[in-house]
Amino acid sequence: MRGAFLLVAGMMMAGAGCHRGTASGPSRPQGFEGRTLPLLASPALRLTVAGRLGTRAVPVVLDVARPLSLVSKGCFEGGLPVPEGTVRAPEPAGGFRSWPVVPLPGFSVGPVASPVRTAGLSGERTCAVTLGADVLEPYALTVDPLRREVTFSASRPREAYAAEAEASDAAREVYVVELSREPLGDWPLLAARVRQGEAELTGPFVLGSREPFSRLALGPAEAQGLEPLETAANLPPRTFVVDAVEVAEGVGARPLVVEAAGRWDSPSSLGRLGPDVWGRFTATLDAKGGALVLRRPRVGPVAAAPASARDSSPAASRSPASGQAPAAAPVPSSSPAPATAPGPTPAPISPSSQAEDQAPGTVPVPSPSPHQGLAERQQCAGPGGAFSEEACYGLHVRREPDGSVSVSGAVYRDLPEGGRLHLEPVGADGQRLETGCGVGLSFPATSRGLTTQHRLPWASLAQSLPACHGALSAAAGFKLALFEEGRQPECPAACAFVTESASRRTVCECQPTPLGEGVALPSRTSPSRAPPPEERELEPEDPK
Repeated sequence: MRGAFLLVAGMMMAGAGCHRGTASGPSRPQGFEGRTLPLLASPALRLTVAGRLGTRAVPVVLDVARPLSLVSKGCFEGGLPVPEGTVRAPEPAGGFRSWPVVPLPGFSVGPVASPVRTAGLSGERTCAVTLGADVLEPYALTVDPLRREVTFSASRPREAYAAEAEASDAAREVYVVELSREPLGDWPLLAARVRQGEAELTGPFVLGSREPFSRLALGPAEAQGLEPLETAANLPPRTFVVDAVEVAEGVGARPLVVEAAGRWDSPSSLGRLGPDVWGRFTATLDAKGGALVLRRPRVGPVAAAPASARDSSPAASRSPASGQAPAAAPVPSSSPAPATAPGPTPAPISPSSQAEDQAPGTVPVPSPSPHQGLAERQQCAGPGGAFSEEACYGLHVRREPDGSVSVSGAVYRDLPEGGRLHLEPVGADGQRLETGCGVGLSFPATSRGLTTQHRLPWASLAQSLPACHGALSAAAGFKLALFEEGRQPECPAACAFVTESASRRTVCECQPTPLGEGVALPSRTSPSRAPPPEERELEPEDPK
């Protein structure tokens, strides 16, 4: 830990010593090591878990790039607590910010009583607590994007991860990416490359875990020839559509919409790398150990497979899949290696398996017919290392605390034309329910590893398709049924969709993007829109 961060941490500990309040109720375990906590259900991948502040349930954001923990003003009803001091801390985007330090009521995260007794007071109206590096520093956070879980383990040196990755594994790839530390603020940095046409920008980025989107500094990007999306009425640029963001040769996400940061004045970084990139993998974030470890199933040689199409939908015609993307030039800050690292791997689902907690599974592939052409599809490695198309799809189903059912889906191969995972609702006995409604997950054209999570049914479906909402509410879970090439026309992003059979009407709930919820990937000449306010609720204000 460097001097600037130690000063912040020391002041926080001084505040903790002045606070006399204790949590009521039974004692809770101390420390996060060995704990696995579910992330709060959300279409986009967010590192937010459930916590309690006093008697109030609160979302707790895990932010490895913030030097100190924060609590928002919205968590205090009937007046703010009296500050115990002020902390001046550096900001990843540049400059410094002063935070009043206030005492916290009894605070816990899942089953763990948090050591945080004081926190900086941020100005958000929505109640949220942020755990910063003052709490997360000793831990490595392993994020499973399909299961939507985060596991805490003790930090280890980067060499330990590299040694694990040296052993060969037929099923998984591992990339050990070097993290450095920002000289003043001590947050983790990694090298990444952003490509747009012939233009490239390579340099250090802040490893971000708070917001779902990556952010690119406007000035350096434009200086290298990257062009932001045009905005209406000459507003400042808000987004870039880039061909790829990579942390190693061919390792990253493509294509991608990233935020344009007009006020990114940091001399040590070019922006922020978020879960929209590293969340394509089972990722371990170890800032203290200096490593970002990325794991994913191996992809084998492409094989001829029947291209499926929905007979009733001309928009779902043949969608040939491509092979692997052309290799990109190496980014010097990472070292790919064969994998032995832990993490979930696709596993078959039998038709009789319980849908309450499904692992990635077997998807029936339509048999070729005289009217169907053949397309080349990537195949993925299963747990034993054998390659098959079925191993390229994953589904995880869980019961949420409020009794609703959420489903997470993943596609581990490239989708040049997008794709649809059709789901089958099942009852408590595991038998298929006849609902009169088709349901599934749609994916845009994208590189492998994209995941999305949705409650089925989601709340607003009660207004748009009330009959389907009622029928799907009776489902105890869902199973994988069928994969089709081609995106869902009504759902341009990563979405859940429900189609009412009687009316043939399709309604979607889609992931947010920097352009808004469910906005399709535009061309670079399309107008850009400001991000919606709900995407900014949990983000501290920019430094003054």
